[in-house]
Amino acid sequence: MELNSVVKNLKYSVIRSINEEAAKYEDVIGLTIGEPDIPPPQDLVDEALEFAKTTPLFYAPTGGGADVRRLVAEHYNKIYGCRYSENNVVMNIGSSEALSSVLKTIINPGDEVIVPAPYYPGYIPMIEMAYGVPVEVDTLETDLVLTPELLDRYITPKTKAIVLSNPSNPAGTVMSREAVERIAEYLEDKDVFLIADEIYSALSFEEFYSFGACSNIQEKLIIVNGFSKSHSMTGWRIGYTIAPESIRRNFLNATLYNVSSPMTLSLHAGKIALEKYPERRDLVDIYSQRAYYLRNRLNELGFKVIEPKGAFYLFVGYSDISKKNSLDFSMDLLKEAKVAVVPGITFGSENYFRIALTQDISVLQVAADRIQDYVNKL
Repeated sequence: MELNSVVKNLKYSVIRSINEEAAKYEDVIGLTIGEPDIPPPQDLVDEALEFAKTTPLFYAPTGGGADVRRLVAEHYNKIYGCRYSENNVVMNIGSSEALSSVLKTIINPGDEVIVPAPYYPGYIPMIEMAYGVPVEVDTLETDLVLTPELLDRYITPKTKAIVLSNPSNPAGTVMSREAVERIAEYLEDKDVFLIADEIYSALSFEEFYSFGACSNIQEKLIIVNGFSKSHSMTGWRIGYTIAPESIRRNFLNATLYNVSSPMTLSLHAGKIALEKYPERRDLVDIYSQRAYYLRNRLNELGFKVIEPKGAFYLFVGYSDISKKNSLDFSMDLLKEAKVAVVPGITFGSENYFRIALTQDISVLQVAADRIQDYVNKL
């Protein structure tokens, strides 16, 4: 019997492949998976577990209850200067399900979705599984800033949406207020959705300006966010969508027939996170220290590191070090230096690799020493 042709032709994750290869070696420093090494606040976990002991965990309402949705809206209003209500919010099983449900809601077969590169590698398969056509836009030529001039070269009558991560995975860049407002102004008269993946917004090293503050594009703006990165709650699987109230019912239908409802325990944990830990300067201090340390070490070795301004990644150019393609270079670094990184081609950009700063700085120091030895041998 014939399988779904889109699913059948999907490529296996390069990140997972590198991880599996790294497991064959001893004493490897893994800098691949974007999963925080810092645990959630202990009192958040304790309070959530106490809730599980004393409260029956029945099905949650599809899209989450009004109380947690109101907290999400108030969080965005207070922190980012937006004007949302609980009627704009849908709770999801992680931001990945949120994005998948969004794409299934807005895309018709053959619609084009613009994806600025470098990009989170999950975007392309999600678009294809929704029967859309991904259109990759290289932003390296504009210093990793999406500009109206660049968009103008790729927007067509078939363009349905733009999806971008800000702060960026994999580059750790953060769009300035001016850059955000320029994109919003450009899209003002376009029949194009903007899907803003803001999952790393709480981990910006400088002031973060959300697209949600742009009043001129509210009817075409969809924000995806969650608790996996800001509160290290990857396994809790809790995220959310913020969308125009006029089409919220459509998103509810998509998530309903995808997953029925979010997890009751995780919804309660999300409420605790928003009430007690709305901002995470403690994590920003840790991740920025790691980022600046390793950036300096790698730049001294001749690499060209994209300036980190948020999230917990470094995107590292190596063309002055080696002429290998990024997959071969990453595999060589694994075999010779026992440092596992992700090749840039995974994110749509050759001659780079990504480092996840999800190890203690003492481990990053050892990784830097190993990379230095590797470069010296070259």
